[in-house]
Amino acid sequence: MDRPSFLVFSFLGSISMVILHLIDIWLLEYSDSLLRHFLIEWLPLYLVWMSMMLIGLVRRTSPPTRG
Repeated sequence: MDRPSFLVFSFLGSISMVILHLIDIWLLEYSDSLLRHFLIEWLPLYLVWMSMMLIGLVRRTSPPTRG
């Protein structure tokens, strides 16, 4: 996968996670355990998608192999 496609995929994944998280909060209305729910269920997902975006931004494209 080339770099622009990877960045678009990572960005769309991150945006979809934010939208799903907001819908989850809106529909289920967690009142007492919101922080615990975020730390257990949503924080790992945010970390994965953000690390993918960071990899896509920092990673340099490797030169084509000659063969």
